[in-house]
Amino acid sequence: MKKDQDKLEAVLWSYEIVTTDKPGNGQSYDELQKELATYLNHLVATDFNKLLSILYRIDIAQEKAMTALAENAQKETAGETLAKLIIERQLEKVITRRKYRKP
Repeated sequence: MKKDQDKLEAVLWSYEIVTTDKPGNGQSYDELQKELATYLNHLVATDFNKLLSILYRIDIAQEKAMTALAENAQKETAGETLAKLIIERQLEKVITRRKYRKP
């Protein structure tokens, strides 16, 4: 149960950082991930510099992103791959913050 809550917190945080919008109430993890992927696909096509800036701010190396994109090109869209990378990184941050938070 805690892991699902952490994943939801990570995707909400990712969504807000990437889109600067607040997600709708009651959206599920999958819905938010899909919206995030759609927005990232838009950035890939229209504003690659903004996308790189977002990846830098979230602390995802450009090389790691490019490698993941190349590996998953046949399986999923670029937005889906990048959304997974971003959420994964944010989840690491959520777990680390909880670990070092004072009780």
